[in-house]
Amino acid sequence: MADFRIDVDRMKTMLNRLDQVDDRMRGAQERLNKVGPKGLGTDGLDNACDGFQDDWGDGIKRIADASKQLHEGLKKTLESYQSTEQDLQKGFSQK
Repeated sequence: MADFRIDVDRMKTMLNRLDQVDDRMRGAQERLNKVGPKGLGTDGLDNACDGFQDDWGDGIKRIADASKQLHEGLKKTLESYQSTEQDLQKGFSQK
């Protein structure tokens, strides 16, 4: 167990990227909802847009939700790891 270490800076970078995934997916979902399947042009284009919304709307939301959950879990893990590291350092530095 003494050999277990994580790269805190890389973990923070990953947290930042996961946060961006959540933001970008939710932004994509909002833009997709605003486009609407009607009035884009031809019936074929309207139908294609409607089909795309049906196919991807739920998937985009699931990706956003999963990245948010992963972000929250990873953040808690990092906080716990850092707290444990600090406690160990305090314990070893006391005489």
